[in-house]
Amino acid sequence: MEKNQAFEYFVSKLLEWYNELNGQDKVNDLSTLKVLKLLFFCSAIDTKKGQEGTLLDYPFNNFYAMPYGHVESEIYSGIKANEFPNLEINNSTTNFINQIDYPDGDIKTKINASVERLKLENKNLINMTSFDLVELSHRWYSWRYYFAKAKRNYTYSESIPSEIIKAEEKIFSLN
Repeated sequence: MEKNQAFEYFVSKLLEWYNELNGQDKVNDLSTLKVLKLLFFCSAIDTKKGQEGTLLDYPFNNFYAMPYGHVESEIYSGIKANEFPNLEINNSTTNFINQIDYPDGDIKTKINASVERLKLENKNLINMTSFDLVELSHRWYSWRYYFAKAKRNYTYSESIPSEIIKAEEKIFSLN
């Protein structure tokens, strides 16, 4: 499953989670920022130092420390360039234009398991505001270290090696 298709599938799982907690009738608040934060948390959950074959290895293997936290650079660029034909995502909400039957396979299985694990870790993560999720990601060592490095280099973006994310303490609550 290519990265864009995997991302669309991931977003479909977020919408399911959102609807489970809030009902089908409520307009979701899955903004670009919120979806990008949740993608990071989902990709990082249950990863360990030296582990291979995780979502951080493929397909979501291009995270950067940016002012609002961890960002999967290729996905962010794809959102900005409207490269998701089945998805409408903006600064306030996300909706599917076309429903797609995503093929079964390893990536789909990993996304399903990671979303379920994230729900077990903090079922209300999906209802946190974008900026609470930003604050949460700012507590992670990988963001603090690599964003400080970016600022020392007079930029606002620095690549984060997946191994650093895998090895660090995982934080999924502001408490």
